[in-house]
Amino acid sequence: MKVLLSGYYGFDNAGDEAVLYAIVRALRQVKPDIDITVLSNQPEKTAQALDVKAVNRWSKGGLVKAVKNCDVLISGGGSLLQDVTSKNGIIYYLGIIKLAQMMKKKVMIYAQGIGPVNYGRNRTLVRKILNKVDAITVRDLDSRMELMQMGVYREIMVCADPVMGIPAEDIDQEAGRMLLVQGGMACDNTKPILVVAVRSWKQNEQLFGEVAAYCDYAVQEGWQVVLLPFHYPDDVEAGQKIAAQMKDANSVIVLEGNYTPRDTMALLKNADLILGMRLHSLIMGAVLSKPMIALSYDPKVSSFMQLLRQRECYGVDTVTAQQLITAMQRLANRSDKELAMMDNLVEIMVRQAKEPAELLLKLF
Repeated sequence: MKVLLSGYYGFDNAGDEAVLYAIVRALRQVKPDIDITVLSNQPEKTAQALDVKAVNRWSKGGLVKAVKNCDVLISGGGSLLQDVTSKNGIIYYLGIIKLAQMMKKKVMIYAQGIGPVNYGRNRTLVRKILNKVDAITVRDLDSRMELMQMGVYREIMVCADPVMGIPAEDIDQEAGRMLLVQGGMACDNTKPILVVAVRSWKQNEQLFGEVAAYCDYAVQEGWQVVLLPFHYPDDVEAGQKIAAQMKDANSVIVLEGNYTPRDTMALLKNADLILGMRLHSLIMGAVLSKPMIALSYDPKVSSFMQLLRQRECYGVDTVTAQQLITAMQRLANRSDKELAMMDNLVEIMVRQAKEPAELLLKLF
């Protein structure tokens, strides 16, 4: 079986690279001899990192040839079919699906997070093109509802984000600790570690000010604060801006590496608490059974926290340092019942993350 993967790959975004890693891993588990090609912004880097074939996603000739040579096009995961970050980015991903359909290839939507899709043109294209694909799996109920509201009548399987399928036991905590030491943490650090994963957004000044004040409180309470970038180098700059607003910039570690998915998870495995604005900082935190506070800039963030029945989720436009402090204090006193409930929900999502790969094998 020759599979072509289309997604936001090769852009130094640890979350999307983790999605790709998880999909490749899941496909090889169900079919070890599967032939995988990835459309990537950095094809050589992608090919080397995952031992796959890779094609430059911007090469028209290479793209057409890759589609022609595949048996199945997999579109996903991540948030590809949305027009919030770009009105026209969605056209690229729908165009690849349409090209595969024109060449009579099988097409599967793989554990995607759908929407928001706001423009009428884009909603019409999603309806027309996805009603002709062979299989649709999405990572949450909100995505299924969004597709149905756009008029997609095909069967839609709700599963979980592919990253939920990465086993926590495969992640080397000591490797993460070494990266922390390289980033400036003391070798003999015994402080609890607060990992903060934020991104730039519309009202940076207000948001970053509240996060900085919260980090100041954490430092006063004896925490080691670490600012972890997910999208390199953009998130490094965001971390530096937060550090600059703290009372003592030397009390916080701003990591500046371009980390792989496994490196990122290894770093998070050392966390005692995660403050996450990046969705996959929270997904990885759930895999690793970490207490988490979410900053929601997009419905996908609040949807994920709702799936886990976690109420420590605050909108980026209105969050205050005091809310974050209160959430930290509440998480420190969670009951055994709450902990067990989250573990059970994570276990269900881990199983669901494997379902799209199993469906692929069953159908194609």
